Amino acid sequence: MIPIDKKRIVTLAGTLVLAGAVVAAGVYGPSVWKVFRQQSAITDQVVIQTPAVDGNNSINGSNGTMLPEGTAPPAVKGTAETTPTAAPTTVNSPPQSDSGSKNKYREPDTKLIDLAPSVTAFFGEAALSDDAKTLAFGSAWNIHQYVDGYLYGPAAGPQMNEEDIKKYIVFHKTLLDKQYKNEANASKASAFTSYLDVLLNSGIDSFDSKDKTRIEQFHQGIHDLDAHLMRNDASSKIYGATPFATKRT
Repeated sequence: MIPIDKKRIVTLAGTLVLAGAVVAAGVYGPSVWKVFRQQSAITDQVVIQTPAVDGNNSINGSNGTMLPEGTAPPAVKGTAETTPTAAPTTVNSPPQSDSGSKNKYREPDTKLIDLAPSVTAFFGEAALSDDAKTLAFGSAWNIHQYVDGYLYGPAAGPQMNEEDIKKYIVFHKTLLDKQYKNEANASKASAFTSYLDVLLNSGIDSFDSKDKTRIEQFHQGIHDLDAHLMRNDASSKIYGATPFATKRT
């Protein structure tokens, strides 16, 4: 089984198509966007390696490490050696205001993982591994921050526009899909992984359409997943937007 490790993320994630570029990206937070800011135009031939993680711009110096039904997932290339034919594609960078946000990006704190009883059975020796649990937790945590920032402004979370949030969800969904393929007992957790797939696809679709109502619906699901299923944030509102109970006692 492949561990969640920054140095081995290329092995885990393979290559990821974002805005026409083949990107070998880091699993931690928005570090891939740091590369995009430095590239005005790139082609399918270019494999952009994850930038070195520093204490300020990539992950803030911590050690932390995801659709309506029928929505097609983004295309993923299995290897970086595929001969490209596409013309150079300009990648739109996220707003530069992120660095000045009142609420900056926070890296996932794995010490806060505290599964709700309703999802506990989907993880463990007979189900999904600790690596999959960490990745699911980190994906919910990361996406939740940016959706909060989008809906409620800089005081609520880091800033990113609709197109880049969509790509960010695609990024995490691709990592999760890759991880599931390495899980011997993934079938034992199909109720959870299928729901997560539907949820993330709904996020991709809602930000693609820029439909505020659907984005708010996606927010409720990713909020409950992050705050109440993967961890226990008793101070946070419960929407009841997932098929899994959030009740702890």
